[in-house]
This record gives sequence, structure tokens and C-alpha cells, in this order.
Amino acid sequence: MKEIKRRNAWIAFSLALVVFLAGVFVINWQLWHSDQATHVAAARQAAKKIAAILDEAHAATATALNVSRSGCSGQGQFQLGTEAALQPHLRTILLIKDGQVWCSSLPGNRVLTLHPESLPDEKLQLLPARMMVNKRPVLIYHTRSAQVRVIVSISDIHLRDALYSDEDNAGLALSVNHQMIARYGDVGPLKASPHQDIFSSPDYPFRIIYPESPFFSPSRLFQNGFGLLIFIFSVSLLFYFLLRKYLNVYTSEEENLRYAIAQGYIVPFYQPVVNGKTGEIYGVEILARWKNATTQRRSPAEFIPLAERTGLIIPLTRSLMAQVAAQMNPIFSKLPDGFHIGLNISVSHINAPSFIDDCLHYQRGFEGKAVKLMLEITEQEPLLLNDAVVDKLNTLHSRGFSIALDDFGTGYSGLSCLHELIFDYIKIDQSFVGRVTGEAPSSKLLDCVIEMARTLSLRIIAEGVETQVQLEYLNRQNIHLLQGYYFWKPMPYVALVMLLLSKPKARIVEE
Repeated sequence: MKEIKRRNAWIAFSLALVVFLAGVFVINWQLWHSDQATHVAAARQAAKKIAAILDEAHAATATALNVSRSGCSGQGQFQLGTEAALQPHLRTILLIKDGQVWCSSLPGNRVLTLHPESLPDEKLQLLPARMMVNKRPVLIYHTRSAQVRVIVSISDIHLRDALYSDEDNAGLALSVNHQMIARYGDVGPLKASPHQDIFSSPDYPFRIIYPESPFFSPSRLFQNGFGLLIFIFSVSLLFYFLLRKYLNVYTSEEENLRYAIAQGYIVPFYQPVVNGKTGEIYGVEILARWKNATTQRRSPAEFIPLAERTGLIIPLTRSLMAQVAAQMNPIFSKLPDGFHIGLNISVSHINAPSFIDDCLHYQRGFEGKAVKLMLEITEQEPLLLNDAVVDKLNTLHSRGFSIALDDFGTGYSGLSCLHELIFDYIKIDQSFVGRVTGEAPSSKLLDCVIEMARTLSLRIIAEGVETQVQLEYLNRQNIHLLQGYYFWKPMPYVALVMLLLSKPKARIVEE
């Protein structure tokens, strides 16, 4: 039972862990999705701000083109200076004509850009600090007309403000023509990374670069989802305890037995069958014992009836067959010739389609060995005689099996059963043998059973011999195949090996 509870605990723990991990996955997915949406929104907002700044540059360019048509007079310079001053994000406006600075928004046609006339003919361009007089990077908005080029410069301060996000980890950057500028640092070449995404402006040729959120981030999970993690953990813990309690309550004895058979906890014990006259070991009867991991044993009276009711007696018997064949194989040389090995067979197993195959497979484990395999048919269930049952048992008898009727006189057997089937032995139950006390009337019922067996020419094995009086009575009746606590209790395999090694090897003589 402890093994079942331990298994149930593992099942409950595993399922609770699945629930917890599923909850963590959902929380992590939601946080990741939210993080991604935040980064996209931040990039979209930054692009919108920079586009608005470029709209100012576009309007200033229109003013500059008007000035170029009227000539760069003092009035024209004033108009450029006024335009640059009124637009909050512009630094300077330049007119380039014939490769020279023709007009500027700064007094005296001063410039902040080194060699502006040599700038490439691109709509937008980021210029690093080294190309500026004041050593501050700028964004250039460039427009060409038939006679002049208009260059509008935008301060990095306004660009960095546009790239600012409430999310400290947004990490936005402005990219123009393979150049980029972030919230901090100078203009530099664009650095490609597999962990970044891009939002392209629909209005101007620039892009906003933002970091791709990692799908799983422990720091994000604990910082933003700690409360949900505690909730999921609590739910999983509650699920574990409730499921374990449910499994323990609703685990049936049938399931316990099925598990014990599968795990090999039902093991064979061996009770010697002894020649009552000589004391020699004639053979053994295989008895099932339930031994769990804590070495505690359960009585066969508890689980054998359950196995017969549920049909588990068949896999239980198969398991015993396999274990007995495997255990006996190493000690065949120590067994007396003609050594009998008796195994209980239930009526439900006889009626099973696999019965003959199971028995023949069991027999092949002893192939070439001088042992006698006995099938002891138990009387706990009624044996309905029909052609199929008779054919099965007679077939096995012809293949070398001895057939015994176990617990004779206590169950459903009758004289018709003894007449229809070929039995080699009957086993007199302990309930008859135990009546023998030495007083005259105590053995009358047993006398009748013995007389009937002799009339049918059946050999007798007496079970449950526990006293010297019973032994002497059975010897007087010439019943010499005996088993019981008077000789040996059922013993595990190791004890049987030690017992056999302590005895000289002999040949079993049938009486």
C-alpha cells in the first residue's frame, strides 16, 4: 500500500508540476506579448515624433525655397532666421548654390556643419559630432531644386527626446541610411542584430530600431508577474494535495494487487513435501506471498480470493511460473531426480484461452531437467466439466504434467470430477488432518476420504501436518507424502537453496 501511495504522490506531483509550468508559460507569454506590444508602441510613438520634426523641416524648406527665388538679401536671411527660430526643433537652414554656402539662418551666413556643400544628395542623413563645429551630431533634411540645395539641420537633443520612452529598457534608436543614433552616444554605423526589430516610418526614409523581447526572461517574470506566480504556485500546491488525497481514497485493492504483480512484489515461497517415513524431500509446493519494499508481507488469505474474483489470478500465476523457472534453473543439479514442483492453478485460469500455452511455456523453462511439474487445481471455484476443460487437462497430462486436486473435500469437487478427469494425486486439506488428535473418533472422517481415494487408485498428499500424532497416524495409513509446519514452513528461495544443499542428492521413488 505504501508503494501505491508513493506512486500516487508522484502522479499528483507530476500533474501539479504540469499545472504550475502551464501557468508559468501562460504568464510568461502574456508578459512577453505585453513587452513586445510596449516596444512596438514606443517605436511607433518615436517615429511619430520624429516625423513631426521632419514636417517642421519640410515647412522650413518651403520658406527657404521662397527666399532662394527672391535672392539671399538681408530680408531673406531674416526670413530664414525667423523660420529657424519659430520652429522649435530646427537648428539651422542653409542654401547651397554652385557648391557654396549661399545663404544661412545664422547671422553672417555662418554654418555649424563642416563642408556642408560636400554632403551627399540624400533626403535624410545623420552626421556625427566630428563633422559639426559645435561637436554635436545632427540629422540633415535635404532638398534639391533646380538652382539650389536646401539643408535643414535638426539637433540631436530633439532626436534623443523623441527616442525617450517611459520604459527604461525600450532601447530605441533612429536609423537613416545605415547610420544610427540612440539616446546616448554619437552617430555610428548600423549594427545588425538578430535580437532587434524595426519599425519603418510610412512618411520619411528612416526607421526606428527597438530590441526584440526575449520570450523567456526570469527577471521580467519575477518583476512583473511575481504576484501571479505566487497565485499559480498556491493553486498547484492545492491541486497536488487534493489529487493525492483523491487517488489514495479511490485506489482500490484490485489496483493495489495489479500494481504488486506488475512490480514483482508477489513472489514464490516454497513449502517442502516430505516422505513421512524417510524424511526425504519429495518436492515443493509453490505458494504466493506478497512482499513489499518494506519487507512486510500480506497473507494469501487477503489477496488470493481478490485475485480470483478480479481475474488477476491469471497474471499472478504467470508471474509465479516465470519466477519459479528462473529461480530453479541455477539449482537443477542439486535437485533429486524426479523432484516434484507443484503449482496451484485456478479454475478461471483453466477456462482462459491462454491456459495451455501458459503451462507449456512454463514447462519449457524446465526442458531437459529431471523434475516433475504438478498442476494443483484449487477448489475455490466450481470446476464445470465440459469437453474443453477435459481436453485441456488431458492434453497437459499427456505432455508430462501431473494433475492434482487440491484441498480435496473442502470445495466444489465431487465424484463426477474424479471420474471424468485424469488425476494423479488428491491433496487432503488441513481441515481433515487437523482433526486427528489421537482419540478414536477424531479420524473417522479422514478415514473415509482416504478409503475413497484408494478405491479410485489415487495417490494422496496430506497437507497441514503439525503434530507427531498426525504424522504417526498418516504413516500407519501408508500415506507418506506430507507437508506442513511440523516439517517446514513455506520459505523463500534462498532458504530453500540452503535446505537442499544440506541434504544429500537422492532419487525420488514413486510409491
